Amino acid sequence: MQTASIRRATLNGADLDITARRAAGRLVLPRLADNNILTVEAEFAYTSASAGLHYVTDPDDGRACVFSKCYPHGAPRIYCCFDEPDLRAPFTVSVQAPAGWSCLANAPVISRPLEGDPGRWRFALTDPIPPWLSSLCVGPYSGSALRCQRDGRDPLPVTIQAVPSAATDLEPSRILDLLRRSLRYYERNLGVPYPYAKCDLVFVPGLEALAYSVPGLIVIQDQVLKSQPAPSAYYLAAVIAHEFAHAWIGGLVAMRSWEDMWLDEALTTYLSRTALAEIFPGMTPWEASTSASLPDDAYAGDAKAVRELEDLIGRHAVIGGLGTLLRRNAHGSATREDLVRCWSQASGRDLGDWAATTLVRWSAPAEAERMPGRVRVDLVPLGRLDVIGRLEQLGP
Repeated sequence: MQTASIRRATLNGADLDITARRAAGRLVLPRLADNNILTVEAEFAYTSASAGLHYVTDPDDGRACVFSKCYPHGAPRIYCCFDEPDLRAPFTVSVQAPAGWSCLANAPVISRPLEGDPGRWRFALTDPIPPWLSSLCVGPYSGSALRCQRDGRDPLPVTIQAVPSAATDLEPSRILDLLRRSLRYYERNLGVPYPYAKCDLVFVPGLEALAYSVPGLIVIQDQVLKSQPAPSAYYLAAVIAHEFAHAWIGGLVAMRSWEDMWLDEALTTYLSRTALAEIFPGMTPWEASTSASLPDDAYAGDAKAVRELEDLIGRHAVIGGLGTLLRRNAHGSATREDLVRCWSQASGRDLGDWAATTLVRWSAPAEAERMPGRVRVDLVPLGRLDVIGRLEQLGP
């Protein structure tokens, strides 16, 4: 954990020596039992880096909002945790928010203050997720609550929201249609239903990345709505198709080691571009000029390995193998070997030699810095992670 200060920490009801915590930002946990309850009361700083808890001010109207982005290594900047991709637990989250603000998180809201009042927002228990997939967005958002129709299943609850300065640029019906088309393609071809109870989309200012997706929540730069003309007629569709695909790849199942995380993006780019080519007949997402105009072009080089595999075993076997991987490892993690094994079974070919020479890449995530500003988070894990946050000081 990377705290501004620790007020108190207890393990199974006994106080811990918090003065001994400074070794690499870790707490010493002596005399562990078979089952343990660790409670930490601490203050964490807002961050100016890519990962952590962000407090931003909209340059168009001066209004503030808060959002978290935990990948990579950002969760310990928000609460105490074991931040490893293969360690998952169900989360409960509650947030004390100011008047006029709304809250979004991975799971649906189960209780909230009256409209316009300050108070605590509580969210349902999530499916098991790793800390880097936890997220919340808090601010003066507004938008629409909708339902996305599905083939043979109940409609998916969807909200489409933005900060006030971008709300007039929202086109909820268009965004919902793009979601619906992507959802239909992924569920039909992967053979795996959308794995979460809802999907919220929110457009925020000050997001360093173009967008990010976690279970149940997609966060996108508000400039995607405001920038006209868009770099491509398919730009918004590509953003939504890519981030929505992460519900399955990287969400439902993620790669087990940090070194293999590049595969999450490579697979997502392959799957979402394959979907776009079917959704928009005549679109050629892999053609060089088209690819360069799409928001996921930075991942196209890594996705080339999956395209080469398609040439080798066929698209049906590539996507069928992904579906098998998702079903076998749902709400968990998988190794590169697990992925190759599923592809081998789907194609009837031993792909071990191909993988040994093709699925090789690694780059280290960058470190980040903090800026002033505080949020207090109380963490009580009970075989799960219960996170209670209070936005105590809004602003630097």
